[in-house]
Amino acid sequence: MPKVSVVMPVHNEERYLSLAIDSILNQTFEDFEFIIVNDASTDASKDILAKYAGQDSRIRIIENNESIGCTG
Repeated sequence: MPKVSVVMPVHNEERYLSLAIDSILNQTFEDFEFIIVNDASTDASKDILAKYAGQDSRIRIIENNESIGCTG
């Protein structure tokens, strides 16, 4: 069980998504799970998330089929 859970909601943020994910993954503290909630993005966010999830086992993706507005 990881010591920390980091949760990040995403909705159509392909422009900044890689930068945000890299920022979390490059922290010196490494004992965490990274839960990313894709709030029904219609841009390339889903593809970017899949790429990162395939490269780092700490990442868990939750896909919302319709937007619930969790990104504020």
